[in-house]
Amino acid sequence: MAGISNLKRVQAIIRERTSNNKLITIFSFLLAFTILLSTFIFSNINYSIKAKVLDYSTIIISSLYSPINTINNSISNISGIINVHENNKKLSLVNENYKNLTNDMIILKKENNEYKKLLNISDEIDFKFVTSKIISRSNLSYTRSVILMSGKNDSIVKGSPVIYKKSLLGYINQVGNISSRLISITDGSVKIPSVIIEKDFKIIVSGNNNKYLEILNYDELSPIKEGDRVFTSGDGNMYPENLFVGTIMKKSSGDLIIVPSVDINNLNYVYILNWSRKDRGIDIKADPIFYD
Repeated sequence: MAGISNLKRVQAIIRERTSNNKLITIFSFLLAFTILLSTFIFSNINYSIKAKVLDYSTIIISSLYSPINTINNSISNISGIINVHENNKKLSLVNENYKNLTNDMIILKKENNEYKKLLNISDEIDFKFVTSKIISRSNLSYTRSVILMSGKNDSIVKGSPVIYKKSLLGYINQVGNISSRLISITDGSVKIPSVIIEKDFKIIVSGNNNKYLEILNYDELSPIKEGDRVFTSGDGNMYPENLFVGTIMKKSSGDLIIVPSVDINNLNYVYILNWSRKDRGIDIKADPIFYD
């Protein structure tokens, strides 16, 4: 409200000054016109006098346009102030919405922790990992496998998921004593049980031997939209849940594909998760289909 009242005061001052200058402007215009007219009527006036008259006339005419320019600039400034005020209102509204969302997230987190206590759910397993250097990679523009400088001597086991930060890169399919091979999620043999968390919509993601991923579902895919984020679902016990896989993109043909969240070609180090049954909290025979 204070901003609006200040704006009105500025407008009032400009109107007052414009009104006071009206008479001066009219008088200056008439004087300039009279002087110019006299130079044409009295042609016998010598050249130097005419030059001085024209010089003074120019000054007077310039002073005539000066308040007009001031008014135009003032109007432009007022317009800018109004736009700034409107944009400020919109930004304040957006900021308020973000605050509400933050509050909602805090409340949901608190409620989630309370529900866990009521259901007596044990804490999630915090997986250990080995940081490994990439020592060799494919020459293809998209990388389907890389060699890592970690192996059995570092307790690496076949089937271990490989991540970067919280994004899934692939899994270990071959282990030596001092090195191992990572198969990228872009490889055609890779299948990833996944989920779009915001929509609770589960999909199976597959590599396609190129830089993008495919969706294998034969069900209706209408709930999926471009920009949706895909995470591992944890189904099948092959990968931990909630690892970022990639983002949905729509091709010009209308088909949906997934852009991987991380490009291995841009990395030098990765994280290999300890993925033995014990590390996963399993002390019974697991289904051998999932690389166990």
